[in-house]
Amino acid sequence: MKPPIVRVLPAAVFAAACAAAMLIGLGSAAASGDMPAAAPFAHVDPSGFTLDPGQSFSQLGGLVTQLETDPRIQKVALDTLLTTTSPGRTAVWPLCHTTNLAPALNPTGFCWDTQDDTTKDWYPQGITGSGDAEPSGLVDGKRLVATSWHFAADTYARVSIADYTKPSAGVLYHHLLLVKPVLENGQVNYTNMGSVNDPGDIATHADGVMWLGDLLFVANGRQLQVYSLDHIWRMQTSGTDAGDVGLTANGAFAAWNAYALPMIGEYYTTTHSCVPAAGTTPCLNSISLAADRSSFVTSEYYNASAGGGRVIRWPLDPATGLPLTNDGTHTQATEAFRSPIWHMQGAATDGTAFYLAGFCPGATSDSPGCIHKALPDQAPHVLTEAPPLLESLSYWPKTGELWGLNEIATTAGDRVVFKIYPNS
Repeated sequence: MKPPIVRVLPAAVFAAACAAAMLIGLGSAAASGDMPAAAPFAHVDPSGFTLDPGQSFSQLGGLVTQLETDPRIQKVALDTLLTTTSPGRTAVWPLCHTTNLAPALNPTGFCWDTQDDTTKDWYPQGITGSGDAEPSGLVDGKRLVATSWHFAADTYARVSIADYTKPSAGVLYHHLLLVKPVLENGQVNYTNMGSVNDPGDIATHADGVMWLGDLLFVANGRQLQVYSLDHIWRMQTSGTDAGDVGLTANGAFAAWNAYALPMIGEYYTTTHSCVPAAGTTPCLNSISLAADRSSFVTSEYYNASAGGGRVIRWPLDPATGLPLTNDGTHTQATEAFRSPIWHMQGAATDGTAFYLAGFCPGATSDSPGCIHKALPDQAPHVLTEAPPLLESLSYWPKTGELWGLNEIATTAGDRVVFKIYPNS
């Protein structure tokens, strides 16, 4: 969650800042009246950044296999989920709220239904879709958008999958609660992410999400969670246990959600707290697939009145779709940058440029947000203003679309899922 929105710069000052080379994260001007030089999106040494899966895949994978032998667990295929209208939700198309996006970039997209648009229990965070999942940009012949959400108390997380194939005919979407297999008194069960029922778990903010093949990756601070869409579980949504998460004598439940998705593995940047903007234990606060499909990038949210969050590139194994190991276990980052964008929320790359979500130049709030475009070792510039409380970004190379979303919660509703054409 973010602090209350405060618009600190009048329009004239904001325009002047943009005109002055779109300077990023500026303090007061120099005594001469000239604005200081914009800081570059600069390379930094990536050698200290690693991902470690430990034994998680064998442990969690074994528990998932055991759970799926239980008759209370009903596996369903992704295509079955996508064609099931009830339960399901219908988004509003086209965009129903002001976005601040530049008209020249041809913005379009959708709004959540009224409940998801206005709730202060759940906050959308990350975005991905079929444009990441497959080179063709389609999954089972469909254009799909997937987003991650965190619960206000960081004790639940979910992903939503929306069918954007024919948006004019309606954008049907479903929520899937993210769950973790556990052993309870020698019995296999599952629980919600960030649950007190799993002492080994950590709070779940579900910051970012990336879809590759059948895998969904969720960035969660020092943790990178891995899920598989080959393991979608149909849940019961009524009865006295409907609010529970896990197996009970009455069936399988996921806190009133009709579907659950179990974690199959996880990576960590550190066994302790991650530290943004400094050291070798980076935070993973967004994730997006690179256009070459052989790597992905993560970014750090740095809650300070300064730039400094890192954008880190990690290699992928083409055989498995998982991070590529350099020693049989660990994944070593191959490239990293220090971003001058204040409160950077997301990063994506089209193979040449990087797109960075965060504060607008000179602002100390994210109303509106801004999407910045940067080349390595050069100063970013503003591509466009964006919706307030802008979150993650995802670039789809097949179509040249840059997707994004915001998390703001208001009584009237101001949440959007949008796409633009940044190179139009």
